[in-house]
Amino acid sequence: MKKKTSSSAKSRKTYITKKGYSRFKDSDKYVHRWNAEKKLGRKLKSGEIVHHIDGNPLNNSQNNLKVYKNQSQHIKNEH
Repeated sequence: MKKKTSSSAKSRKTYITKKGYSRFKDSDKYVHRWNAEKKLGRKLKSGEIVHHIDGNPLNNSQNNLKVYKNQSQHIKNEH
């Protein structure tokens, strides 16, 4: 399944993984992680988890993404 991301992702081509996440074809980077980095104004730190607030892994808008320090915090707060 091919699609293009919004202009915020510079119209880069993406593909959908078997687990339902969007990745950039040119770098294989997850779109939600890229958008979270743009929102934070920095690269994600090792171990940081990006959570889709609405549960939709294809909704990568910055207002739908929440970054947790680690998987433990993510599980504690979201599960």
